[in-house]
Amino acid sequence: MVKKFHSDLALRLGRNIAAFRSRAALKQEGLAELIEVEISTVSRYETGTTLPSLVTLENLAKVMHCTASDLLAEKLPAKSPEGICIEAMIAPLTLQDRKMVMETIKTLVGCLHQRKARIPRKR
Repeated sequence: MVKKFHSDLALRLGRNIAAFRSRAALKQEGLAELIEVEISTVSRYETGTTLPSLVTLENLAKVMHCTASDLLAEKLPAKSPEGICIEAMIAPLTLQDRKMVMETIKTLVGCLHQRKARIPRKR
């Protein structure tokens, strides 16, 4: 039996899932495949008809490169100019290629953080 939720939380979560899915250049079908649910389940999440479990919420966040908190937020975070530029560059790529680009960026950022930590501060 499917429980119906039409609370503000369910509607907000659904709106945010749809927005982050779109930002990740995923269709409902692709998202459903990645989190191992039916397409209709993703649709029900996005319309606020049903709520995902906490485990599924965590999986949604991982797949869409955000946090569970982002998915529950009242306002979506504004896109940075850099984010908009990267999104435009990777949009035409396949999902696999987009993931590769994102992993490369994550690795590069990690290296830059390590380098910054090693550089002595000037006084």
